[in-house]
Amino acid sequence: MIYEQRIYKAVPGKLPAINNRFANHTCAFFKEFDIGMVGFWNDEIGASNQLTYITSFESMADREEKWNAFQAHKPWQEVRAETETDGPLVAQVINSFMELTNYSPKPSFKTTLHEKRIYEAMPGKLPDLHNRFSNHTMGLFEKHGIENVAYWTEVVGTSNRLVYMLGYPDLAGREKGWSGFQSDPDWQTARVASEENGALVRVSKHSMLRLTDYSPR
Repeated sequence: MIYEQRIYKAVPGKLPAINNRFANHTCAFFKEFDIGMVGFWNDEIGASNQLTYITSFESMADREEKWNAFQAHKPWQEVRAETETDGPLVAQVINSFMELTNYSPKPSFKTTLHEKRIYEAMPGKLPDLHNRFSNHTMGLFEKHGIENVAYWTEVVGTSNRLVYMLGYPDLAGREKGWSGFQSDPDWQTARVASEENGALVRVSKHSMLRLTDYSPR
C-alpha cells in the first residue's frame, strides 16, 4: 500500500474555497475513481492557509492510473474551471509518497486533533529509531493517553525520515500526555539505552492539525 501526502498552500484568502471544493466535489470524484481517502486536515496552530491530506493506493502504478483518470475527468475539469473563475485557489502543492512501517497500526482516528511529526534520523540510525518506537515509545504513548495514529517512511526521495501522527482529545490533553511521557522513567531509560552510541534524531519537525468536517473518520 502506498500513501500520498499532499499539502496545498492556498492563495491568500482561498482556503475556505479549497475546503468547499473538496467537501462538495473532489471527495466524490476520489470515491468514483476508488482513490483511498485517509484524512484531510487544516492547521490548528501555525500556518493557517494550507490543507494537508493523505490518500492511499495499492501501488505506484495504481496511483498513476487513478490519478490520471481523475485529472482527465471532464466533470472534474468543469468544477475546477468554475471554482477558479476569479483565479487559482492553490499557490503550491507539496507531495510525498510513503508506506507504513511494519509496526504501524492501520490509520484510523479516535480524535480530531492530530500532531504530525517528522524525524530525520542521523545517518544509519533509522533502524534504531524504528526499534525504539516499536519496542518502547508507542507503548509509552498509549500509557500517557496519546493515540498512535500511524507511522510511515518515505518511498521516493528522502529515505532516512520517519513520519508519524499522534492523536489527542484537545490541546490540554496534548500537553498533559507529553509531559507525562517525557518525565516517565521508562522513557528516559529507553532513550539513554538507545542513544548509547549517539543521538538517533538529527532534526525533528511537528505541526498540529485538525481534521476537517468532510474528512472520513
